[in-house]
Amino acid sequence: MSGQAWRDYCDRLKAVGERILGDGFPTSARDRAEGFRHLTRLISYASSMEIEAGDPLHPAFVRYETPHSQWGGPNPDNLYLRANIDPAQTYRVWADVRGMRQAIFSLNEGDMQLQQLGVFSECTLADLEVRDDGVLELWISPDEQSRNWMRSHPKGRLLTIRVYQSDWDADAGPVFHIERVGAEGVPRPPIEPADVARGLERAARWGEASAVFWNQYTRAGWQRATPNHVAAARATPGGADNILYGSCFFELTRDRALILACEVPDADYWSFTLHTLAWLESGAFADRQTSLSGHQAHVDADARVRVVLAHEDPGVPNWIDIEGRERGLLVYRWVWSRNNPVPEARVVKLTEVRGQLPDDHPKINRDERRAMLARRRASAWKRFQ
Repeated sequence: MSGQAWRDYCDRLKAVGERILGDGFPTSARDRAEGFRHLTRLISYASSMEIEAGDPLHPAFVRYETPHSQWGGPNPDNLYLRANIDPAQTYRVWADVRGMRQAIFSLNEGDMQLQQLGVFSECTLADLEVRDDGVLELWISPDEQSRNWMRSHPKGRLLTIRVYQSDWDADAGPVFHIERVGAEGVPRPPIEPADVARGLERAARWGEASAVFWNQYTRAGWQRATPNHVAAARATPGGADNILYGSCFFELTRDRALILACEVPDADYWSFTLHTLAWLESGAFADRQTSLSGHQAHVDADARVRVVLAHEDPGVPNWIDIEGRERGLLVYRWVWSRNNPVPEARVVKLTEVRGQLPDDHPKINRDERRAMLARRRASAWKRFQ
């Protein structure tokens, strides 16, 4: 009632802003601008999650990792949803999943940046029964249900859904609903000052940890890595069991390109994505080709995929636009994969890219690239509207 919780929240945000002006954070004009924008994105997500959707007795899904809400290296081919739950309660989740390619449902402890790595239950769309009318019903509770059941865990306070849209135009992104059993048709009670105070504290704590953690995470990764060399893919603590993540920290001058080549993985889903250092975002993926899914990438006649990272457009379909960054991170994901191919990487002059590719590898001119990017933007905003 005194407003002290709000003043404390504002003081903590101010302190985080001062933190990214200090030692260990990038100092260029662009990095600093992106850093403060990153703080606004963290604040937006955290306040939605902890205040607007913070009551597990009246849960709601929050969509995150959109073009304007990024952290932790998002996959541009995913729609991410989260809801706060009470492990002692029973929940019904449902959606019309006709046309949806695949999804992963997880009960999580929290986030890596809070050192909350527990994943207590996990299933995919393929593991669940869908009704004849296309509706999926999923039950979350401590007590066993007849079908489509995820057992809750005392520490599992987040339900996370990753919906895969490898084909941005054709793969459906259903609207998921969640309701606590016994609260059907019961409005959420009016919010109390204590609710806001608790939500502000949780949001501030999450934002503080996130703003610092990803900078430290990528700095440590850079120090361990050999630039322009590829690390084999592996599962990540706190991530889904079905996902293998591989990485390549790159360092390129404007006259150089990095070519990655490998056999097409035997995977239900695969992709290559640019991630920024310090903030671990995925670039302007709605406007630029900073990622390629298996449906978007060109595969050569020899069943190999060749991806080219460069500052300027080299006139090839699988260009990853590094947005003028001399340093960054490329992550590849093999999901539901039966093998684990490791891409080969080599740096060449930008003018020599064509000579390093098969003779029948397609050429993309300026007008074709603009048309591709216009379609990409339209598809992206259709997915995230």
